Amino acid sequence: MAYSHSPARRKYTFVGVDPGTTIGVAIIDLEGNPIEVFSSKNYSCSDVVERIIARGNPLIVASDVTPTPSTVKRISRIFSSPVHELDKSLATEEKIALTKGRGYKYNNVHERDALAACVNAFQRYKKKFSQVHRKTPLGVDVEEVKAMVIKGVPISDAIDRLIRAKEDKEAENEMKIWDAKRKESEDKQPAKKGSERTDENELRLRRIMKRKDDKIEMLEEHTAALKTRLEEKELELTNLHSRVATLKTARKREIEETEEITRREKEIKRQKEELKARAEENAELKQIVEELKGKREVKVKGGKKIKEIRSFSRNAIRDTDRKYGLRRGDVVFLEDGSGGGVSTAELLAKKGVAAVIYGKELSHFAADKFFEFDIPAFSTDEIPLLLNEGDFAFVNEQLLNEKIGEWKKERKREKAEEKILFIS
Repeated sequence: MAYSHSPARRKYTFVGVDPGTTIGVAIIDLEGNPIEVFSSKNYSCSDVVERIIARGNPLIVASDVTPTPSTVKRISRIFSSPVHELDKSLATEEKIALTKGRGYKYNNVHERDALAACVNAFQRYKKKFSQVHRKTPLGVDVEEVKAMVIKGVPISDAIDRLIRAKEDKEAENEMKIWDAKRKESEDKQPAKKGSERTDENELRLRRIMKRKDDKIEMLEEHTAALKTRLEEKELELTNLHSRVATLKTARKREIEETEEITRREKEIKRQKEELKARAEENAELKQIVEELKGKREVKVKGGKKIKEIRSFSRNAIRDTDRKYGLRRGDVVFLEDGSGGGVSTAELLAKKGVAAVIYGKELSHFAADKFFEFDIPAFSTDEIPLLLNEGDFAFVNEQLLNEKIGEWKKERKREKAEEKILFIS
């Protein structure tokens, strides 16, 4: 079937735009065939519009993402063309599938995204366009029917309008031809009676007036139908607004209730965790109290009771401090002195301990830090343990005092020598 096209009219198009630092633009016709695909880093909006105009008359401006970018909306407003709105942005797999076949070509992702956008818009109208091809009779411009369908006019109405417009145009042309012939006839054959010419003119004018009256009547009926439809839509819109308001209120209440439940659940969880921690702490403290109060006090003749720290670590020091307290003047026993360093020794030194006895090996970093704080440190080879009882140990008090005294004398002598050396 052959279709009529107006040679003076610019070609109708679908336009896809991918805005950004590099803008991509794709243009296809109403059959889905590519017209042009291009991209540029230096194009302004006016440059893009000028190039689109040079390729045709855009009916739809499309994007591959939602919400629609402001640049795409701006271009659509310039052409007074609707934007093809998406429910969701096109996935990469969809864009690759849309741009296959039909001779579609692109050089980069910007051009691909723009092409996918306008092909996706075309796909929305593809079925409707097929109906247009089937229903449009010979002599009616198919492209104009498609353009009117995109603007929301039913196919049959679009065809009727174009047929009436064509008939009116033909009537006007016929009238002009008839007037020209009549004038020519009058010039050549003035013998024709004036009354006959008047009757012919009147008859032709009546036919033209009849067509006009029929068109006016049809437009009035169409206007009345549209008015009724508009009233129905306004009522439907009012009902929808009311329903949306109700749903919003219910949703807001639901969200507030959910947030309150979540808040309370978090608070309950926090309180349970706190209660559990307190219970564990109370159990531990109760055990300590039982150990301290329930057991017979262990005594060793000539022995001094000192607090034992299981390992030379910050956690072990804090654990002993929490259970029994580390006070100024305490002597402590490090069961294993090999794990500590400068910071660990400093933490223990700042508790104010008077002396440290250690098992295994003490690092020279820790020994230097104790020395810096004037705290003597002795191995169990120098001061053996008399008894190791739970969290406490016993050493010979006399031996301990002698060792501390010797260490202090040596320390005093070293300081005096350092002072003399500094002065000299």
